[in-house]
Amino acid sequence: MITRARVSGCFGSSVVAGAVLILSAMAGAALTGAFAGLLGAAVEPPMRALLAVTAVSAVIVGAALRPVPWQLDRETNTRWLTYNDWRTAAYNGLALGVGFTTRIGFWLWYLVPLTAFVTADPVLGALGFTVFALTRVGLSALLTSADIYISDGIIRARMIADPLALAALGALYPILTPLL
Repeated sequence: MITRARVSGCFGSSVVAGAVLILSAMAGAALTGAFAGLLGAAVEPPMRALLAVTAVSAVIVGAALRPVPWQLDRETNTRWLTYNDWRTAAYNGLALGVGFTTRIGFWLWYLVPLTAFVTADPVLGALGFTVFALTRVGLSALLTSADIYISDGIIRARMIADPLALAALGALYPILTPLL
């Protein structure tokens, strides 16, 4: 996901660039999660539950019918690599931290915005998205800094993550249906 060229070059230090990458991912994720929580708070609980049950149903059907989640099937903008400064790491971090602006890879991702919306709490929404960003970008930066490449890693990870996503989304039904 993150090549060495996208992480290095910031003030001549890959450590600083990695920190900028991770912090910008967390900032973008926190803002997105807070927005999803505010959006949920603006909707009355019965309508929020109905929307959530509809979303869970759609994702379960989607996950059962197709191996790849609905997503923008693209990498981060390669033009950012030409900056050769902190902007490369910052822009990549923001795009990856928000989540939906690049490839998602796993149906499990849909739990992040859905949970932020259902909790109707901007702080919890921001926290959930931030944990997602830290996991997504932080682990990638760590593997890159250790110069570790896992061939077919996404395919092998999907074998575990997709069934977990279906189970987790299915577990939301009993929580949401009493609200209807």
